[in-house]
Amino acid sequence: MKGVRHYLMIKSGFLEFNRALHPNAVLQIRYNNALVQEKVIQNIYGFFILYMLSFILGSLGFSMLGLDFISSIGVAASSLGNVGPALGEFGPSFSFHAMSAAGKCWAAFLMLLGRLELFTVLILFTPFFWKKI
Repeated sequence: MKGVRHYLMIKSGFLEFNRALHPNAVLQIRYNNALVQEKVIQNIYGFFILYMLSFILGSLGFSMLGLDFISSIGVAASSLGNVGPALGEFGPSFSFHAMSAAGKCWAAFLMLLGRLELFTVLILFTPFFWKKI
Protein backbone atom coordinates (compact mmCIF):
# COMPACT_ATOMS: atom_id res chain seq x y z
CA MET A 1 0.00 0.00 0.00
CA LYS A 2 1.19 3.46 -0.79
CA GLY A 3 2.24 5.76 2.02
CA VAL A 4 -0.27 8.42 1.02
CA ARG A 5 -3.12 6.01 1.73
CA HIS A 6 -1.78 5.32 5.22
CA TYR A 7 -1.31 9.03 5.85
CA LEU A 8 -4.84 9.91 4.76
CA MET A 9 -6.37 7.05 6.79
CA ILE A 10 -4.54 8.22 9.92
CA LYS A 11 -5.50 11.82 9.25
CA SER A 12 -9.11 10.74 8.74
CA GLY A 13 -9.05 8.90 12.06
CA PHE A 14 -7.87 12.02 13.89
CA LEU A 15 -10.51 14.06 12.04
CA GLU A 16 -13.26 11.71 13.23
CA PHE A 17 -11.94 12.05 16.78
CA ASN A 18 -12.08 15.84 16.46
CA ARG A 19 -15.62 15.62 15.03
CA ALA A 20 -16.66 13.67 18.13
CA LEU A 21 -15.19 16.41 20.34
CA HIS A 22 -16.60 19.27 18.25
CA PRO A 23 -19.79 18.05 16.54
CA ASN A 24 -20.70 21.46 15.05
CA ALA A 25 -17.27 22.23 13.59
CA VAL A 26 -16.63 22.09 9.86
CA LEU A 27 -13.53 19.95 9.54
CA GLN A 28 -12.00 18.77 6.29
CA ILE A 29 -8.91 16.78 5.35
CA ARG A 30 -6.19 18.58 3.44
CA TYR A 31 -3.26 17.07 1.58
CA ASN A 32 -0.68 19.36 -0.07
CA ASN A 33 -2.94 22.34 0.74
CA ALA A 34 -5.80 20.83 -1.29
CA LEU A 35 -9.07 19.52 0.10
CA VAL A 36 -9.51 15.76 -0.05
CA GLN A 37 -13.04 14.77 -0.96
CA GLU A 38 -14.92 12.33 1.23
CA LYS A 39 -15.31 9.98 -1.75
CA VAL A 40 -11.52 9.67 -1.98
CA ILE A 41 -11.34 8.73 1.71
CA GLN A 42 -14.09 6.15 1.22
CA ASN A 43 -12.16 4.66 -1.73
CA ILE A 44 -9.06 4.44 0.46
CA TYR A 45 -11.04 2.62 3.16
CA GLY A 46 -12.45 0.26 0.54
CA PHE A 47 -8.97 -0.39 -0.83
CA PHE A 48 -7.66 -1.07 2.69
CA ILE A 49 -10.45 -3.55 3.41
CA LEU A 50 -9.82 -5.36 0.10
CA TYR A 51 -6.10 -5.41 0.80
CA MET A 52 -6.65 -6.97 4.24
CA LEU A 53 -9.12 -9.50 2.83
CA SER A 54 -6.61 -10.42 0.12
CA PHE A 55 -3.94 -10.85 2.77
CA ILE A 56 -6.19 -13.06 4.91
CA LEU A 57 -7.30 -15.17 1.92
CA GLY A 58 -3.69 -15.40 0.76
CA SER A 59 -2.59 -16.62 4.19
CA LEU A 60 -5.42 -19.15 4.30
CA GLY A 61 -4.50 -20.37 0.83
CA PHE A 62 -0.89 -20.94 1.85
CA SER A 63 -1.93 -22.66 5.07
CA MET A 64 -4.21 -25.01 3.08
CA LEU A 65 -1.18 -25.87 0.96
CA GLY A 66 0.60 -27.08 4.09
CA LEU A 67 2.65 -24.10 5.26
CA ASP A 68 2.86 -23.28 8.95
CA PHE A 69 1.21 -20.15 10.37
CA ILE A 70 4.28 -17.87 10.38
CA SER A 71 5.34 -18.94 6.89
CA SER A 72 1.78 -18.52 5.57
CA ILE A 73 1.40 -14.94 6.75
CA GLY A 74 4.98 -14.13 5.77
CA VAL A 75 4.67 -15.43 2.23
CA ALA A 76 1.24 -13.80 1.80
CA ALA A 77 2.54 -10.42 2.99
CA SER A 78 5.70 -10.74 0.91
CA SER A 79 3.81 -11.72 -2.23
CA LEU A 80 1.00 -9.19 -1.91
CA GLY A 81 3.40 -6.37 -1.04
CA ASN A 82 6.09 -7.42 -3.56
CA VAL A 83 8.76 -6.93 -0.92
CA GLY A 84 11.13 -9.89 -1.25
CA PRO A 85 11.91 -12.23 1.64
CA ALA A 86 9.12 -13.54 3.83
CA LEU A 87 9.06 -15.04 7.31
CA GLY A 88 9.56 -18.56 8.64
CA GLU A 89 10.67 -21.20 6.14
CA PHE A 90 10.86 -18.57 3.38
CA GLY A 91 12.84 -15.92 5.24
CA PRO A 92 15.94 -14.05 4.04
CA SER A 93 18.18 -17.11 4.45
CA PHE A 94 15.93 -19.35 2.34
CA SER A 95 14.23 -19.31 -1.05
CA PHE A 96 10.84 -20.23 -2.47
CA HIS A 97 12.39 -23.29 -4.14
CA ALA A 98 10.88 -25.66 -1.54
CA MET A 99 7.34 -24.41 -2.18
CA SER A 100 4.98 -26.56 -4.23
CA ALA A 101 3.95 -25.57 -7.75
CA ALA A 102 0.45 -24.68 -6.51
CA GLY A 103 1.99 -22.45 -3.84
CA LYS A 104 4.15 -20.70 -6.41
CA CYS A 105 1.10 -20.10 -8.61
CA TRP A 106 -0.81 -18.70 -5.63
CA ALA A 107 2.16 -16.48 -4.75
CA ALA A 108 2.35 -15.29 -8.38
CA PHE A 109 -1.35 -14.40 -8.33
CA LEU A 110 -0.89 -12.43 -5.09
CA MET A 111 2.13 -10.67 -6.59
CA LEU A 112 0.07 -9.71 -9.62
CA LEU A 113 -2.75 -8.54 -7.37
CA GLY A 114 -0.42 -6.40 -5.29
CA ARG A 115 1.60 -5.00 -8.17
CA LEU A 116 -1.22 -4.04 -10.51
CA GLU A 117 -3.41 -2.66 -7.73
CA LEU A 118 -6.37 -4.55 -6.33
CA PHE A 119 -9.19 -2.81 -8.16
CA THR A 120 -7.53 -3.29 -11.55
CA VAL A 121 -7.10 -7.05 -11.18
CA LEU A 122 -10.31 -7.79 -9.28
CA ILE A 123 -12.46 -6.04 -11.89
CA LEU A 124 -11.41 -8.81 -14.31
CA PHE A 125 -13.43 -11.23 -12.18
CA THR A 126 -16.69 -9.30 -12.44
CA PRO A 127 -19.39 -10.28 -14.95
CA PHE A 128 -19.79 -6.64 -16.00
CA PHE A 129 -16.27 -6.59 -17.43
CA TRP A 130 -16.97 -9.58 -19.67
CA LYS A 131 -20.46 -8.50 -20.75
CA LYS A 132 -20.68 -7.41 -24.38
CA ILE A 133 -22.06 -3.95 -24.80
